[in-house]
Amino acid sequence: MYFDLYQPFPLPADIDDGQSKKSKKGKGKAAPNQPPQTASTPAKDCWSGIESKDKDVFVKKVALSGHLGYSVIGLTVTPSEPSNQVIPFPFSSAVPFPELDPRSSSHASSSSSKSPMVQVTRYHMRLDDNRVHPLTSQNTSTLKQYDILSVAPTSDKAFQLACTDLSNPGPNQISIITLPLHERPFTFRFNWKQMRQAQRNGVVFELLYSPALFPPSSTSPETSRRYRQNFLSNAREVIRITGGKGVILSSGPNGDPSSGLRGALDIVNLATMIGMPSNLAKESISNTAKNVLLRAQARKTFKAVMSMPKIVPPLGNIANHAENDISQHKKRSSNDPAEEIGKVKKVKV
Repeated sequence: MYFDLYQPFPLPADIDDGQSKKSKKGKGKAAPNQPPQTASTPAKDCWSGIESKDKDVFVKKVALSGHLGYSVIGLTVTPSEPSNQVIPFPFSSAVPFPELDPRSSSHASSSSSKSPMVQVTRYHMRLDDNRVHPLTSQNTSTLKQYDILSVAPTSDKAFQLACTDLSNPGPNQISIITLPLHERPFTFRFNWKQMRQAQRNGVVFELLYSPALFPPSSTSPETSRRYRQNFLSNAREVIRITGGKGVILSSGPNGDPSSGLRGALDIVNLATMIGMPSNLAKESISNTAKNVLLRAQARKTFKAVMSMPKIVPPLGNIANHAENDISQHKKRSSNDPAEEIGKVKKVKV
């Protein structure tokens, strides 16, 4: 089972515009109280408001992922700019392809011979120096609807915040720290102690290969060469510090939708090229990514603690068991004491 936890899901333009307006909106007069709407509105589909061009691109990418053998993909929702507001959960009615997801009821009813594909949801945000992020208690109810939370730090202070405060166990704990290694040579130093602290909390570091190695055809050759050079040098530094442990590889955004994805074995070869051991290279798209989803489930429990359930029988069964134990004890005590003494003597001899 192979995982690709970063496949950006297109969003309607009005959602992103509304979020940016909320973040820039200053204090003013309070809005007048509006009467509550009693009429029930039908649940919107996840494709509502999305242009057909963006939808076709995403459908082709998902189809290519299934063809290459990926069993789990991450539907990533990314706001255009940092904000303290959360984009509403767009998959409340259903995931984009419920007939492929074995967890949905439509998958069992459909008679298609396509291979199943689990679709998990992810909320990804950029973290800047101003430290504006929506990981606050007032947004906990909305963030709980997403399976994975992740950030992409762009500065030293943002990287420190992601590795220390945001990685602590809790209802808004992040699971992935994404490093955009292709954009430029990193101006801040990767602190080994901070990265180890994040890994102890169960956070992994994600390397995005598609925008660096397979950019769109509109990118100039010089820019493409610079992207590849930055990615390879920065990725080697990350692998040197972490030793290849707690690192996953994903496709990411801004790549060519037709040729930006690569098969699992190609990703394993790429990981070994940047210095990752062969066993960890395979685990980066299988076991390590699987552990991310398992740890992310603890976010939705009380104080991020999970425990094994205990079966407690009803009170009537407890009384019956107690009566049976008492009756068996009486039968044992009613036996002839001479026989019991003889048995003991035989054992002694």
